[in-house]
Amino acid sequence: MAEIPVITITGAQQKEPKEFFTRVFCLRKEPPPLSLLVDYLKARGATPIITADVNEKLMNSWNWVGIEVGYAKDRKPILVTCVRKGSSQDDIFKQDIEGLLNYVEAHREIDNWRVVDQLRGCRFYIANILDKNDITEDGYDFNSWILQFFEENCDGMVQIDGQGFYDPETGELIFDLPPIDDEPKPEPAKPSQQPG
Repeated sequence: MAEIPVITITGAQQKEPKEFFTRVFCLRKEPPPLSLLVDYLKARGATPIITADVNEKLMNSWNWVGIEVGYAKDRKPILVTCVRKGSSQDDIFKQDIEGLLNYVEAHREIDNWRVVDQLRGCRFYIANILDKNDITEDGYDFNSWILQFFEENCDGMVQIDGQGFYDPETGELIFDLPPIDDEPKPEPAKPSQQPG
């Protein structure tokens, strides 16, 4: 019988990307142009990294769909996407909103009516996709500023996977969502309430 060779892989192994979502469900009709988000991040002392292929026309467009925004050169960027009601992503929009509405309405909580009203009135939502294996504390802070920008400027309500929905005025968790995996929820992702 022939021996089966054993191959040993040395060195650091790449972890499979583990996507983590944060969202802002917005009541405003249209999202602001990306240039305003970049200005907001710079005002917070951040240095957003935008790839060279993103031109000024896209940065000033109201009809954007997604962009990668970096916070550190040696880290993966955060993918910021916009999913609109009645757009080409309408099926995704309806599926996500209906799924969350069904969950919230099935779990009687004191403040679930606020979340239900926000979801029913939502015209678009921003979904930020982060790689849990690559993000740092600075990345979580950077992401919270992105969330805060849309929350403040688009009548938004923040939702974080494995945590829940946050009150736009107080920043307090008002409706819990169960963890999506066995890992502890990352606390730094909560939006910070800093004066603008």
